[in-house]
Amino acid sequence: MKDLFKNLGIDEKGTEVFLKLLELGAQPVSVIAKFVGVPRPTMYLILDELKACGLVDELFRNGIKYYKCVAVKSLQNLFKVKESEIQYSLELFQEKLPELFALENKLSITPKVKFHEGKEAVSRMYEEVFGAKDFCAFFNPEMVGRIMPVYLKKIPEEIRRNRYKARELLVDSKMARAYKKAYNSSSHQIKILPKGMVFHSDTMLCKDRIFMVSYGENNISAVEIINKSLADTQKAMFEQLWKSL
Repeated sequence: MKDLFKNLGIDEKGTEVFLKLLELGAQPVSVIAKFVGVPRPTMYLILDELKACGLVDELFRNGIKYYKCVAVKSLQNLFKVKESEIQYSLELFQEKLPELFALENKLSITPKVKFHEGKEAVSRMYEEVFGAKDFCAFFNPEMVGRIMPVYLKKIPEEIRRNRYKARELLVDSKMARAYKKAYNSSSHQIKILPKGMVFHSDTMLCKDRIFMVSYGENNISAVEIINKSLADTQKAMFEQLWKSL
């Protein structure tokens, strides 16, 4: 249930309060605090957050303030409003993107190295690679298939759907040969490395950056190096190996 309200900006405790209040009906803060087991000052803060999100209303009876949940059928409208706000923000972001890039170039210093720890962070890093539209990679399908299997299909599907240009050198395996058979094309060129040339990490090379992914059962991580000279050096070695196969 907590995931349902997370998108409205409500944390786990706020969700607990909302559900309890939904069960109790309109109550003064002292009663709600007693049932949830939190101090009254804290309960006031939680109720204020719920009210700001449109989940709770206030009313007075005999001079005492009561809080009550909005009707369940009204929740759909709240999610629709949230959806509209997100869509508007995305449209505004796209409109202002040139200005943001201009500010970034003038006022900020681009970090030279970024670290990505865990599957979620590495997944976001992959999205950056997709944004490059043109990349080459040293790729071990067996490792990706075991640790992050969704990307075994998502990477080639993104390349095909968005008409990106990609070249990949694969560690030889049954899965690698099946991958090549399924996805090799003029825009997504795939070659198999000689038997015995094995590595347990992936390297992706873009125009001005290098992405290196280390796969572990419980500690997948990646390093992103932003440096055109280093990227050019790695690509030169990739080209030499590519031409030799």
